[in-house]
Amino acid sequence: MSSERSEPNPDRAAAQRLGVALRRVGYDEDAVGDLLGDEGASTDLAEVPVHERRLPGSPLATAIRLFLLQLPVTLGAAVDALGQDGADALLALGLAAVEGDELVPHARIVPAEELYMAFDGFARGAEDPVGYVAPYTPTASWLAALTPRRHFTRALDVGTGNGVHALLAARHCDHVIATDVNERALAFTEINAALNELDNIETRLGSLFEPVAGETFDLITCNAPYVVSPESKWQYRDGGLPADEISERVVRQASASLADDGFATLLVSWVAVDEEAPDDRLDDWLDGSGCDAWVLGMTGSDPLEHAAGWNEHLSDDPRAYGAALDEWVGYFDSLGLAWVSEGAVVLHKRAAEQNVIRVDPVDADELEFAGEQIERVFSSHARLDGLDDEGLLGQTVVLASDVRVERVADPGSRDSDTVLFLDEGTNVEYELDPDVAEVIGVLDGGLTLGRAIDRVSRAFELDRGEIAELRRDSLDEVRDLLALGIAELR
Repeated sequence: MSSERSEPNPDRAAAQRLGVALRRVGYDEDAVGDLLGDEGASTDLAEVPVHERRLPGSPLATAIRLFLLQLPVTLGAAVDALGQDGADALLALGLAAVEGDELVPHARIVPAEELYMAFDGFARGAEDPVGYVAPYTPTASWLAALTPRRHFTRALDVGTGNGVHALLAARHCDHVIATDVNERALAFTEINAALNELDNIETRLGSLFEPVAGETFDLITCNAPYVVSPESKWQYRDGGLPADEISERVVRQASASLADDGFATLLVSWVAVDEEAPDDRLDDWLDGSGCDAWVLGMTGSDPLEHAAGWNEHLSDDPRAYGAALDEWVGYFDSLGLAWVSEGAVVLHKRAAEQNVIRVDPVDADELEFAGEQIERVFSSHARLDGLDDEGLLGQTVVLASDVRVERVADPGSRDSDTVLFLDEGTNVEYELDPDVAEVIGVLDGGLTLGRAIDRVSRAFELDRGEIAELRRDSLDEVRDLLALGIAELR
């Protein structure tokens, strides 16, 4: 298997020809799944020998060997699969080279999100160069899932890497600008735009928001190198700034660069001096931003656990692994830090006397497309602005269409709880207060919240104190349901 890294050449015409060849041979996620299993498209280096032996002798299998598994194929097989035009295009792009009678890949092209994405070959840990362009990673899938997909005029993808978020934005935005400090990343982004027949992506070289200073956007995405690290080894991982400063810059500059009613989805890290107060820094970053913010915490760890996760590529060398752990933990100690969190900050630009900031945990393994949920969340913030309790009691509240209501038995008891399951987005579960559950149960009849409370109060013959308690609990939980996108105002 080749470990060569050649310079990608963003020849648009060649990339378009290669894209035609890939589509013609049927190289897509479904085809890969049929031959290698449902997780075939996410193959890692260790799985290559097994998958190689699963493949038949066919043009499609040749494409999978070459592009997914990064294995050499004979020139004859490459031409049979891609046509002479496709093979020549691959060479013109610098993504492969001829060695003897073989075509040797110097990069990978993987189908995901109904796109083709070219990037550097399999990661090899410490051997990877500073400018290594990473594949479609789990964090990239989180950002894709948490980005609203309404039509926007202008979009920005900061630290674009292989360009996946610019490509996704280009399908629902008129014009997309992709920035990166890594010229190699921008070359892959331009290749990928052409592979996918997208002509509305512009690349600009520079750090973070510098290439778009003074401009505003309707949508901003960013999967910057947010890892809190003492190193500057890889541009895609290490920001090279102290602690979480790169994440702070991203949040502050994104909020300043959003147009009115614009959205930003940002993957970031934030640190804390106290594990019991892990999110205090976010208030400072977001105060006065002019945006409502929903912070979704995906992981939280102490310095040792954080260091172990990000240095796992060294785990087969105990001496090197231990040295890295000591260096990283020492770095955290020198800064007086006890905790680091990683997750997403979702912003919505809205003029308000007091913008909303909310923090919720999310299980990244349960995350699905959350665009509609995010739209409901921020719409609720806007509609609730200035709405006191009496105002909310006069509103009609309905559960989102993908919410299931289940009675969940309490083990060892005849009692059961009412739980709301949102079967989309963050897949959140919400256990209702038993009395509030009765109110929620009659809301879908088109009643206002106040009338629903009155109906339940009469049905259970509640006294004045019990009615006041039901009213208070219902208002609190309905506000919570609206803020999670489980419910919405009709």
